[in-house]
Amino acid sequence: MTLKEAYKILGASQKDDPRTVKTKYKKLLILYHPDSDPTGKRDPEDDDKIRQVIEAYRKIRESESESGYDPYEFTWDAFENRNAFSERNIYVQFKMYDEELPLSRMARGRFVWDPDMEEFRLFSKSVLEACKEVITDYDATPTSDLVKDIFHLMMQEYVLPADAARKLGRKVGEDDKSEIFVFGGFVKDASATAGEPLNIYLREDRAVVEEIVTGKVLGTVSFDADELYYVILPLLEDPEVEVRATATKCDNDRRHGSRIYVVIRLVIPAGLKDIPVSYSDRIRNRLQV
Repeated sequence: MTLKEAYKILGASQKDDPRTVKTKYKKLLILYHPDSDPTGKRDPEDDDKIRQVIEAYRKIRESESESGYDPYEFTWDAFENRNAFSERNIYVQFKMYDEELPLSRMARGRFVWDPDMEEFRLFSKSVLEACKEVITDYDATPTSDLVKDIFHLMMQEYVLPADAARKLGRKVGEDDKSEIFVFGGFVKDASATAGEPLNIYLREDRAVVEEIVTGKVLGTVSFDADELYYVILPLLEDPEVEVRATATKCDNDRRHGSRIYVVIRLVIPAGLKDIPVSYSDRIRNRLQV
């Protein structure tokens, strides 16, 4: 197998960084794994495809002068928060000719969410399922408030904010001490001058922005992606993370009304490591109310 063929098999290119190549390799292993088809109708050619994928990845790793490679051993290699209240399912969904295949359950455990490997919509689905499971186990009445409260607590147990921010954000700078990532959002029914720096802080589980000079509160930030609520909000409270916000533009139209678009800049120390949280006591107390 040539190096060109190896990249083609993995659907990668020589411009991809090692993490991207590894992610594509892992996804192909999942695709051709015997448990990936819930119907149990396994194509005999899948075994040969798995061998090709492994050989291709080994070829690429060897070309990078790296020793060793991941063997064909199907495990979900995300970090586990062993103090999380409950286990959850890991789901993946593949496409064939733009048609989505049925969901496949690939693992179960107290795995934290890895944006490189697990789609956020499937992650949130798995947490909602786990939430409903524990409510049933405790014979609690599944009111909308109870489901919402436990769901949000469990979501936080499975997210490592700094790690996720490094994977989801757009890196705009780094040095020996820190990395800088930016994220987008907007504030409804507000106006500001483009380029104006804003204070941003957490208040009642919401990101609030205000004018620096007057202290006038402009409103709460809505993020461009739902997953950012579980990533950025915890980092607003981290004293080691420097957070800045800037108004980029202000629009006013009939459809959306007035809104400020903001860029949120996170300066994350290079050595900052997440400490997994556990809300077991709060969840248990909430279930027993």
